[in-house]
Amino acid sequence: MTLFPIATILFAVIPLYFGVTGMAFGAAQLMVGEPITTAMDNQFRYLSGVYIGIGLMLFYSAGDILGRALVFRLAIVAVFIGGLARVVSYFNVGEPEPWQMGGMVLELISPIFILWQTKVLKTAS
Repeated sequence: MTLFPIATILFAVIPLYFGVTGMAFGAAQLMVGEPITTAMDNQFRYLSGVYIGIGLMLFYSAGDILGRALVFRLAIVAVFIGGLARVVSYFNVGEPEPWQMGGMVLELISPIFILWQTKVLKTAS
């Protein structure tokens, strides 16, 4: 196995982890001691499901880099758009927790994976 599919699998673990924990524990895990509305928890758990979907897309694409290239790219675009949403939150609401800032940075640089994938695909064909 080459480095690219391994990196893809490692990257996929991130949304899977946050998706599963978000689905299991809901918004309460981030709102310790603060009130949680049903709408907030419902939306949080829904988006956790989307995280799981993105993680599964990345895992799936790692199994066939050439044949599933588009699936990989769509997943990365979704991750990048999520990072842009975090930037909007940053400017409208304020600086998030440090671990969320780390996530935002990773999401915003995720298109680098598409560039790497393009290079891998060129050498494979």
